[in-house]
Amino acid sequence: MQPFYKDREIADKRVALTSSTWKALHGLRTPGKSLGDTVADLIAEHQKRMLERDLEEIDTGGHFVPWDEAKRELGL
Repeated sequence: MQPFYKDREIADKRVALTSSTWKALHGLRTPGKSLGDTVADLIAEHQKRMLERDLEEIDTGGHFVPWDEAKRELGL
């Protein structure tokens, strides 16, 4: 029989936070979520914003090559 948490990581690390940071983090926590879940959500949101920023930068200043030309150059 598989443990019910087989698809979840076990939290075994500790992070020291100042009281004000802990209060701010706790204030962001939604009911039913742990502080670890909240941190994971914040990381995912940050990564999404970074990707959007990078894609916007590429879109505004990037040099684009037609797909057929890129395939030829890459030997695809």
